[in-house]
Amino acid sequence: MATTQRNVFRKVIAPVALALSLALAVAGCGASSNNNANQPSETGAKTTTGTAVKDLKIASASAVSTLSVNQEAGSANYQLAALYQEGLTGVDATGKVVPALAEKWSSTDNKTWVFDIRQGVKLHDGSSLTTDDIVDSINTARDAKLSPGLSVYWPDYVDKVEKTGEWQITITLKTPQTEFPTQVSNVAGLFVTSKKFREEAGSDYGSASKLIVGTGPYQVTEFDPSSHVTFKKFKDYWGENDGPDTVRVDFITEDSTRLLAFQEGKVDASFNVPVTSVSQWSKDGAKVTAYSDRSYYGLTFDQGVKPFDDIHVRKAFSYALDKAGVVKGILKGYGEVATGIDSPEQLAGWTDNDKDKAAEKVKNLGALDYDIDKAKEELKQSSQASGFKTTLTYPTGYPAVGKASLALAESLKPLGVTVDVKEIPLEQWLSEVGNGKQGVAWMIYNPTTPQPNEVTSWLLAAGGAGANPANWTDADVAAQTDKIGTLTDTDEKLQIVLDTTKTALEQDIYSPVYWGKAAVATKKGLGLKNIDTFWLGTNWAADFVEQ
Repeated sequence: MATTQRNVFRKVIAPVALALSLALAVAGCGASSNNNANQPSETGAKTTTGTAVKDLKIASASAVSTLSVNQEAGSANYQLAALYQEGLTGVDATGKVVPALAEKWSSTDNKTWVFDIRQGVKLHDGSSLTTDDIVDSINTARDAKLSPGLSVYWPDYVDKVEKTGEWQITITLKTPQTEFPTQVSNVAGLFVTSKKFREEAGSDYGSASKLIVGTGPYQVTEFDPSSHVTFKKFKDYWGENDGPDTVRVDFITEDSTRLLAFQEGKVDASFNVPVTSVSQWSKDGAKVTAYSDRSYYGLTFDQGVKPFDDIHVRKAFSYALDKAGVVKGILKGYGEVATGIDSPEQLAGWTDNDKDKAAEKVKNLGALDYDIDKAKEELKQSSQASGFKTTLTYPTGYPAVGKASLALAESLKPLGVTVDVKEIPLEQWLSEVGNGKQGVAWMIYNPTTPQPNEVTSWLLAAGGAGANPANWTDADVAAQTDKIGTLTDTDEKLQIVLDTTKTALEQDIYSPVYWGKAAVATKKGLGLKNIDTFWLGTNWAADFVEQ
């Protein structure tokens, strides 16, 4: 579906809480082939055998101010909520949509969706989940006042939500949307709670004084926004949970402090491992494991800002950025040169979860490779043959992007183009995304859902100012992007994404740079099982096992 400007900040902010410390923690298929013990191991739906962990302590670089995703919808909030709250649907580690609080769902026209609710589900306060609780949770999620963090994730095409049976909910849409079951998952827009508890908690919902009530495999037992959150296994959980009896997540935002806690055994594992210090995290039998987070990093050109209305100027910039050099030199080999916008892992939802097949599909979309001679030639053909000056900003917390920006500036300098690279506060950077004043800008996007075209559903919503970060207008691309949500044939959907992406790259509206990965450290004797690209949207605590 096309994404409105109202959704822009939700989609860019979503990964920020987690990604602040993941800026250097990207790892990828481009790792050097030499035998280097400091390289994180690659993983993807691989199974490590082992026994269940009794108690798990894990460090995260991201603190949260509330446990309510309705209030604060950052990636760290989503990651924690995966343990204690559920939606009508969920996803498995590969991104496949699976039943959760709805046992099954159906639609004959992709507009009227009927969900049959699972019976006998208990909430953490001991009460039984009702259909009314779920309807209330959906309506709360859609309410901008009650859910400032989550409401922007609910598109305007939802018409009404009704209880149509004791154990049945019907959601009617204004237009057909074949991917709608993803919308009501806990990796997208729905986190079910007790209506009574929500109303009684009021503004304290999700706070340390009103520990959130959900239906997930774990129950929150303690929350201190300044330091940690703890969970215990919920004994009345409707599903299976072979994870630890208790889980503690410590919020340690400073990299060196988090590393020290890991080395001293204060935590068993850590998210947010910077690849520049993998050797330190890998001592004494510890292991670092990398997995795709489906993130997209690339340049965006706004044709409404001179001189970037000139395609030769845009191409000069694209040819001047050594993308392979960024991956090898700046990311230390951890990263994959992006040949398109949506990553193969993201698009795999339309290729039978075969990311290699998806990678083959996106490898020849016309993304420009580094060629400084071609950059010179393009600039000569442009309206700025003698050069010009521009500014390129990047957000605090993304030093790798800053280094890539400086590399681009150095590459363009001999051509007479001066690029003033500036680091600015994250909040400012977010506020300036797509503001129509930047001729060239970075796009940093980490999808939160398994919707295969999540990134391009925004970037290729070519409806003009405010519709996409480039403020790009292309009526055919816009129509095709809108059409995707109404189609049932996945091959047809994928082909539209490929065709429209190719159009965008041919016009050099976007210049893909790299797709990223993330890394997790585990102590000696602790392993990970079934870890894959969407694992942090599942009961991830159960994937830690003793070996």
